[in-house]
Amino acid sequence: MYDFNCDLAQSFGIYKNDNEFEIAKYASSINVSAGFHAGDPKVIHNALIFAAKNDVSIGAHVGYPDIQGFGKRPMDLTEEELEAVIVYQIGAICAYAKTFDLEIEQVRFHGALKDKINNDEQTAQIATDAVKKVSPWLNIIVQNPQTKELIESAGAKSALEVSFTSSSSIREIRELGYKVDTIHFNTLEDIKRARDIIKPTPINYNRVCNQI
Repeated sequence: MYDFNCDLAQSFGIYKNDNEFEIAKYASSINVSAGFHAGDPKVIHNALIFAAKNDVSIGAHVGYPDIQGFGKRPMDLTEEELEAVIVYQIGAICAYAKTFDLEIEQVRFHGALKDKINNDEQTAQIATDAVKKVSPWLNIIVQNPQTKELIESAGAKSALEVSFTSSSSIREIRELGYKVDTIHFNTLEDIKRARDIIKPTPINYNRVCNQI
């Protein structure tokens, strides 16, 4: 059993990515870009309307303040700056979701910040502490089993993710030497292919991560 997740609201102004919504139709959770690497108020609004209508789990998609570089460029932030960047973005999606009577369940990091969290224990600890300050119930999606262990040892919740590519298969994911909680998708073809094999697990991360 796995959750299927995808990123949403990664448009900004005249730069559109409406194909995301086609992918999201097959997902059980969505990660809503919070405006720093992508996402503006209108596309975030549309993503939350989609979530309300399709009953998918909602996460905040958090990146470096790098709209020009789509959050792909490393940044050297102080601990206080990084905490502020993370808390601000999660808080924005939380507050916006509440206007639709929705709650967010998870946090997925983006681009260079995601890579840093998965490869640097100090950054992972700062991110964990920042997420916990917003809510201790939020699950932090990571891509490294060791990072998941670190986060959970710090008293936070975490979900381990693998990305599905054109060469991936559900069987290969099942045969990995560790438990996977969620699968990330970037293309419509891949998520449709996976949905032909299995149906995603319940959308509530707080329940899913204890059941898989």
